[in-house]
Order: sequence, then structure tokens, then C-alpha cells
Amino acid sequence: MLPGKKHIGRPQAIGPAEPATLRRLVDEGVSVTEAARTLKIGRSTAYDALRCGVA
Repeated sequence: MLPGKKHIGRPQAIGPAEPATLRRLVDEGVSVTEAARTLKIGRSTAYDALRCGVA
């Protein structure tokens, strides 16, 4: 980003620590819906993170 420029756009819904936690919860047998509720993210965001290999 250029100096003096503000960030434009929507902030990320999932931080750098959440994908690992999401993957761990799902691997332990928790449903994706329950894991998303635990992390306070949307279900579609959770599925997207799992599908894209972020988690």
C-alpha cells in the first residue's frame, strides 16, 4: 500500500488464527455450523475457508 493511502474495501471476516482453529474443530467432529458459531463467523465463510485450503 502506498504511503498516505487508506485501506479501501471490506475487512476480512476471518483472522489469521481462525483457519487453524476451524480445521481443528471440524477434525474433532464438530459440525461446520457449530464451529462457525463458536468462532463467530458466518457458515459460508467457514465453508469457503475450508474449501480454499486456507484452514
